[in-house]
Amino acid sequence: MQQRFNTRNYSVRDFEEWDERGELVLAPKFQRRDVWSDKARSYLIDTIIRGKPIPKIYMRQDINPETRRTTREIVDGQQRLRTVLSFIKDGFKISKAHRPPKSLYFSGLDEDTQRDILKYEFVVDLLQDMPDTEVYDLFARINTYSEKLKPQELRNAQWFGEFKSSVYLLSKEFRTFLETNKVFTPKQTLRMAEAEFISELLLAIHEGIRERQKGVIDNCYKKYDDNFPNRELHEKRFRETMDIIGGIVGGDLPQLKFRATRLLYPLYCAVFHLKFGLPRLRATRSSFKVSDYPKLKMVLERVDALIDKIEAAADDDVVDALSTEDRRFYDAYSEHWVHADKRTILTEYICKQIVKTLRK
Repeated sequence: MQQRFNTRNYSVRDFEEWDERGELVLAPKFQRRDVWSDKARSYLIDTIIRGKPIPKIYMRQDINPETRRTTREIVDGQQRLRTVLSFIKDGFKISKAHRPPKSLYFSGLDEDTQRDILKYEFVVDLLQDMPDTEVYDLFARINTYSEKLKPQELRNAQWFGEFKSSVYLLSKEFRTFLETNKVFTPKQTLRMAEAEFISELLLAIHEGIRERQKGVIDNCYKKYDDNFPNRELHEKRFRETMDIIGGIVGGDLPQLKFRATRLLYPLYCAVFHLKFGLPRLRATRSSFKVSDYPKLKMVLERVDALIDKIEAAADDDVVDALSTEDRRFYDAYSEHWVHADKRTILTEYICKQIVKTLRK
């Protein structure tokens, strides 16, 4: 078996030198001709500055024996390289969405950061004298093993502005909490399930309770890409709300039904509403202190027990004996819980149970 490629690392400065000498060919014939948005380019530069890995580059190298000239043709990764080469020539700024508090050109960065960018190394699969037919075959084989992208993975690839930056900042901060408490498995996290959930929570903070629907989440990424109003305040309150939930449940969330997103979402909305007020939610509010956390935990345990009791019932007598309020809650929990009206019923019920307990 003959291996037709070698994996090597080349720095940004290497590519810049090849470009200056006319040895670098950013050829589009093997690639889509899409052009990245300014936000996408800014996000890539921020990734490099943070020292994070980016997808590998495929480069075909050929040496002309007569001229002794080496040609390096980019067969996959031209947009990444065009972006970096443009940035180090002050072709565009990093957006303040990625490097707050202001946007900057390369020349406006400090020398250490400039040096780190120039030293940043791409992982490159070097294709030695590979003909076009084999290059096309290579990509056909690579794409054979690609999984279909989840909706959140598609959003991650499409949007790069304020809302996405906020979502992934909070996702990074609370990923361990969500995995430790078994809200999401590591595999689900790898497919960005926790980022999608956090997107929904941020949207609830800003607009109020919405249905769990792909189009709704897609639209908020589009709507708040350029500007996510009150972003810093929302992030601050998001952290406070999650910390309160963690303080209430302690280490017992994995044993409660509230670890499932169908209940964690309304629990989050209820706690946020009681603390700060959720847009468009009319439930009664009541203040609480850290010393009240044990009482609030008992509320969650009673709700958990109510669901267990109904699900364990052998006949309809138990359900028929429920109060109208409890029955309405369970119906919303068990049927169509992704709809906005059902989520509102669940949130209002949790709020009411907490307020009743606090006022005893």
